[in-house]
Amino acid sequence: METNVQTQNTVILAKKEASMRRLLNMIGIFIFGGLSLTNVTNPLPSSYYTKEFLLFIGGSAIIYYLMVNIYFIGQIGRKLVFTMLILLGCFSLFMIFYLSTNSIPH
Repeated sequence: METNVQTQNTVILAKKEASMRRLLNMIGIFIFGGLSLTNVTNPLPSSYYTKEFLLFIGGSAIIYYLMVNIYFIGQIGRKLVFTMLILLGCFSLFMIFYLSTNSIPH
């Protein structure tokens, strides 16, 4: 007696990546929303500082959401995000040494 074994190749798509992407986007909303609410609860002394603060928050939010959404494109997106993180880290270390040796008069 022979057994008749049938195999099926099915691809199971997990919703893990989609839910992680959604979670990171929600975390970003709370982070940048909270930062912008800081200006309401503790206003800055002049409109110039307020403008700079909001531009910083907007620029940071654009970089954050761009990197999160590029990460979930695929393997190339992940390599690109890790490369950008390494470059940002190297730039930060460079700025530490640069600003410690070249002080700015206040």
